[in-house]
Amino acid sequence: MDMKKLLVVFAALSLAFSAMAQDFNEAVETFNQAAQAESKADALKLFKQAYTQFVACGEEEEAQAKVEELKDIIPAYSVAVAKESIASKDYDAAIVALEAAAADCAEFAAEEKAAEVKDLFGFTYKASAKKALAAKDAQTAFSLLKKSVEYTPEDGEAQFLLGRLFLSSGKIDEAKAAFEVASANGKEADVKKQLFNYYYNNGQKAQQAKKYAEAIEDYKAALEINPEPEKAAIFFKMGISYGALGKKADQNEALKKYCALDAAAAANDDILLTIAQNAVALKDAETAKEFYGKLASSKNEAYAKEAKNYLK
Repeated sequence: MDMKKLLVVFAALSLAFSAMAQDFNEAVETFNQAAQAESKADALKLFKQAYTQFVACGEEEEAQAKVEELKDIIPAYSVAVAKESIASKDYDAAIVALEAAAADCAEFAAEEKAAEVKDLFGFTYKASAKKALAAKDAQTAFSLLKKSVEYTPEDGEAQFLLGRLFLSSGKIDEAKAAFEVASANGKEADVKKQLFNYYYNNGQKAQQAKKYAEAIEDYKAALEINPEPEKAAIFFKMGISYGALGKKADQNEALKKYCALDAAAAANDDILLTIAQNAVALKDAETAKEFYGKLASSKNEAYAKEAKNYLK
């Protein structure tokens, strides 16, 4: 190769190296701008631009080091942008940002950040659902909660809220499935209260409609969930339903439990008389004697007279 051609080759190489150096410096400048950006969203855009620039620098060692560094930085900033929307309760924007973050995590194989994005999706859909519930938009809340538990199935609160919506629409099996997960994740007390009230209220509705057998089954279901209910009156209501069906022994069992839980019931002459009269019909002398004994000093003269006559 003659000198002239050699000089041309050297000139071309010199220009190439000069261009590469210029490209690298421009990438560094973009990177530094990103680091100094006022908002995370602006920083993210610039970091992505810098990444493209460093990749274009080829196999240059410093450029490759920056490429690897940005593979961690970009997913982190992408998640941070989504978190800002969540913090400001702009859940629609947060979902869009999380979808972008999920894509960035996938592109850069950022598994730890991807797991965080998954949890944030669950939280954001749940938070948005609670907002819909506050606005009495059950349909939207239901859709959002379904999405929430797809991302975070072990979120007890989301499963509990979903169970409540299933329950309100009469889907008891679906509700129980959601409540089972909720119970296993810190919401057992809330689930018991919710299901107890559901069956208790259904029992009252059935009783008012004179569907006494149905009412009793609902009351029994409530007691299976919570054998020590806050509402002692459930036993009184069961007693009324049993009485309407002519089941004196069952009525007495229910009314006795009511009296044991409620001091006012234990002093109610009408309840005491019902138990005593049922006991006589059932030939249960011990119970008859006990409850007529409580009526012997009743201010109701008729009740007191009946009690004394029995006790003679």
